[in-house]
Amino acid sequence: MTNNKGRLCGCRCGDTTAGGRFLPGHDAKIVPQLEADHGSMLDFWAWYEEAMKGQEPSKRC
Repeated sequence: MTNNKGRLCGCRCGDTTAGGRFLPGHDAKIVPQLEADHGSMLDFWAWYEEAMKGQEPSKRC
């Protein structure tokens, strides 16, 4: 088991969580950021599928 204390927030705000992957509510920042970076979720998905071609999907816990 790993110690998750001091983990940076997954939204890349720079703040530190109390042990989770995100600060409360910060997980909701991901979709708008992907849309801003790629134009839309459909554009992001097309980019993702192209980037992942030929790679086995990784399992996340």
